[in-house]
Amino acid sequence: MRFVFLLMILIGAGLGIAYPWAASNVSGYEIGTWRVFERGNGFTPAEVTLASPEAPVSVSVDLRADGALIRSDTKPLLTMNVTGDGEYVTSVVMHFAEADVRTINPQSGETGYRMEAERLHSVDHDQYVFEFGPGIAGVDRFNSVDLIVNAGAFDLDPRAIPAGFILMALGLLGFVASLFRRKRPENPNSSPPPPRWGRSK
Repeated sequence: MRFVFLLMILIGAGLGIAYPWAASNVSGYEIGTWRVFERGNGFTPAEVTLASPEAPVSVSVDLRADGALIRSDTKPLLTMNVTGDGEYVTSVVMHFAEADVRTINPQSGETGYRMEAERLHSVDHDQYVFEFGPGIAGVDRFNSVDLIVNAGAFDLDPRAIPAGFILMALGLLGFVASLFRRKRPENPNSSPPPPRWGRSK
């Protein structure tokens, strides 16, 4: 039984810990990168051809700016409208509050902000257009904005996390109980009689 409980713990850890981590960090393979904003040129729509087997599709944005930007949930830095074959798909407001931040050039102070802006769980059109626009703060300090599209990203099933933790808890309780379980006392009547010495009559 201990092996069964250990197996439950491992399966639970896979569902509750490893699977959510993969869904957040494994973005599949890259379809391409498009420059959607550049200082001096402004915003440019990105046209991306997608196929249904590539779903789910992860849409990330890489923003580069002069110095650190003030990121707030109430002050969006960018907006994005997505259409597929001319039909409305979704609109996204990006605050970059949870973006990955990195220093690109210590001398100039250029800073990069990268985040997943949207995830297309299904691809129902052939040609997608991503149109970006400025947020409330404007784009005065923006150097460039790149759109990165990845195919084959992981979709997270929300039922997996609680199921994983329940399996881990049950497996751990069962494993601990198996360690402290007492052995049943042996029945003296179940033992064979001791051998007799001498000749049997």
